[in-house]
Amino acid sequence: MTSELIVAGAANLDRMMYVEKIPEQGETILAQKYEEHPGGKGANQAVAASLWGMKVNFIGRTGDDEPGRVLKSSLKNAGVNTRYLVQGSTPSGIALDFIDPEGHYQAAVMAGANSDLNSSDLPEDSLFWESIGLTVMQLECPHSFNEALGLKSKEQGIPVLLNAAPAYPFPNSWWNWIEILVVNEVEACSLSGVKINNIKDAFSCLKILQQRCRKTVITLGEKGLVFGTGSIVKHIAANPVNTVSTLGAGDAFVGVMASEICKGKDLTKSIFLASLAATATVTSTGAQSSYLKPLQLKKHPVLGELYISALNSTTNSTS
Repeated sequence: MTSELIVAGAANLDRMMYVEKIPEQGETILAQKYEEHPGGKGANQAVAASLWGMKVNFIGRTGDDEPGRVLKSSLKNAGVNTRYLVQGSTPSGIALDFIDPEGHYQAAVMAGANSDLNSSDLPEDSLFWESIGLTVMQLECPHSFNEALGLKSKEQGIPVLLNAAPAYPFPNSWWNWIEILVVNEVEACSLSGVKINNIKDAFSCLKILQQRCRKTVITLGEKGLVFGTGSIVKHIAANPVNTVSTLGAGDAFVGVMASEICKGKDLTKSIFLASLAATATVTSTGAQSSYLKPLQLKKHPVLGELYISALNSTTNSTS
């Protein structure tokens, strides 16, 4: 049975500069192109999950300003329930991104209204919580809010997926309610102390993180990902595509993975399907604007056959 999904987190307007190279300290360069796209890890993951066919409830904050209206509109257009998106007096979050020709990027974020999130923003309706199958959060919002949501989810018997991004320390007590951990190489190193230079390092890092969270995924960009679900530990290689921008690919992965889990897929299959969906996003610009629906992925010229084959497989891996 398919349950509903909570995604709580930041909503930011991404202001993107396409440059010949990422500027160094003290360097000024001319941008080749400028774009604006709705973003923020929480909002991105909510959109990705909703487009993937999930009923998604987004908990977040925006300002009473033009960026806030753009962000809310993008969520609603993707089918996300914005009833719990609070509009306040603090300006909406803004992200400034530099993107090079290889699709690599650097970003700076002004949290804005996202920093006002607090426990009073959590829904009080008991029937609402009974409908939820998974809670997804990141680290772009106040720790006090995330902790309140994590404890509330645990109280209601709802598993929590933490995308520990960006890399930022959090209390050890959180491991009591984190059921699934998703991190990239930088975030994994921050939590484990192991710098990842190759797949062997990634498995060493994974082993350490699994001591805290049995179900852990480390995304590795062009190297693919490694994951553990307890006794099962695997590497999934990346599929080569023409990369335009990697912005938001990790959020697409989390959103699709969470959707597949709520649909009843085991963790191994959910991770593989999410890896395909995330790979497809890097072939176009923007975050939310690059996310696909399942039918679109089926028709993808490079990844479509892999996706169809995975859907038809009879994987019985334990989650």
